[in-house]
Amino acid sequence: MWSDDELLFLEDNIGMYKVSTIAQKLERSYESIRVKMTRLKISNTRQHTGLVTIGELAAILKVDRATVRGWTKKHGLPFSQKITRQSRKFYFIDPSDFWNWAALHKEKVQFSNIEPQTLLPEPDWVAEERMKDKCITKKRTYQTWTTKEDYRLLELRSQGYKYKDIGMLMNRSAISVERRYKKIINTL
Repeated sequence: MWSDDELLFLEDNIGMYKVSTIAQKLERSYESIRVKMTRLKISNTRQHTGLVTIGELAAILKVDRATVRGWTKKHGLPFSQKITRQSRKFYFIDPSDFWNWAALHKEKVQFSNIEPQTLLPEPDWVAEERMKDKCITKKRTYQTWTTKEDYRLLELRSQGYKYKDIGMLMNRSAISVERRYKKIINTL
């Protein structure tokens, strides 16, 4: 039989400590803690905390998880590390902390990619930023090179065009044109 204090302790500390640590503090077996978590429907500790993982945030922002990880390491996006189940570690981000960080780093986040009201609480200024992003034509994001573009690149290069000029003609950056040209030449 579980006491109210034990249940409260379990609910308060799930996600903060390993399940084995909670079991030790409550003087119960790991299995009994796991079963109780399932019965209380708190087995998914990520949802229980109200925070989002780096992977979940990346999916919401439509960026790679390495990008979000880079923001935490290099640009000060606040996060907390929690251990769930036996030893699995997750990095969590509080949505409020993310929005505060995003307000200071607007150039890093493409707000038009974020669906409205997916990361709550969403501040009022986000809708305005979303509209700005949609109005401003962004630079072309990476697109794979087609075979036609490869042939055109080779043709323009053989005619003596510089990388910068080819880039302008093909709507690509000069560095992208240069790298692609060198890659094609190396594979021939």
